[in-house]
Amino acid sequence: MRKTLHMVLSVFAISFFPAFGGEEALRPPDRPQQQQQTVTPQQAVAMIVDAAEKGNQAAMLNLGSMYERGIGVPRNYTKAFDWYMKAADSGLPEGFYNIGVCYEIGMGVTADEAKAFEYFERSAGMGQSQGLYKLASLYFAGLGVERNEAWGVELLKRAAGMGHQNAINDLGVIYHEGAFGQAKDLTQAFARFSAAAELGNAGAMKNLAVIYRDGPSGGEPDPALALKWYTLSKLAGYPAEAVDPLIAELRTALGEESAAAVAREVQAWVEAFQKRAAEASAANQAAPQPAVD
Repeated sequence: MRKTLHMVLSVFAISFFPAFGGEEALRPPDRPQQQQQTVTPQQAVAMIVDAAEKGNQAAMLNLGSMYERGIGVPRNYTKAFDWYMKAADSGLPEGFYNIGVCYEIGMGVTADEAKAFEYFERSAGMGQSQGLYKLASLYFAGLGVERNEAWGVELLKRAAGMGHQNAINDLGVIYHEGAFGQAKDLTQAFARFSAAAELGNAGAMKNLAVIYRDGPSGGEPDPALALKWYTLSKLAGYPAEAVDPLIAELRTALGEESAAAVAREVQAWVEAFQKRAAEASAANQAAPQPAVD
């Protein structure tokens, strides 16, 4: 029963972190044993509801997502809010984060910037990287709290230190532009873009492509690397209309043979990324899971 419920929760889980999304090419291949369905969708929903009502934290969070998105149950923002609140009351950091989102956008509850800040702060205080990232944005904008750019940068660094892709990329932008009181540092910017790109962040990939197209600080442009990262950014979900003309231009400039070589590099990068993602997924599923009655 516990193993089956864990499988169901994995199927229905909704990520609360910025995902590497977009084209199927960059998604880790499904393992055959995960494709075999041992329960019907109706049974899966019933199991999650039962587990949530018995106090299972992951089930509470999943049920909130299901009501928010209308997956397996009728869409109901009020019920989504209620289940997110139950997850928060149980001590789950993601529950606090999602309640913050509800108050931020007025989903299932009246919008309230101060309450949104309160719940994002509680999530961040529990070490949740997405909570830290959101809290940084509120300090930058002065929403629900007095504007404090220096503290926003500090929170962004903490989220980046936990591997938050968007935080790493945003720090790159800050260093590249010398924004929010930070000294302009192109070396730091390049390092941040590179780190986020390797994690699969589409925006960071695009930023790397721009640097290679224009020429790194003190260096010559590298159209081959620019093409590689523009292509990967598109595969990762960056808007095609923004990069397709640049990809076509670089392919023409490089010529057929060089462009084909870049395509092979892209494929090799994708395969390596898929392998890392599959290994991480397998390790996560092999980790001990909380007991479910």
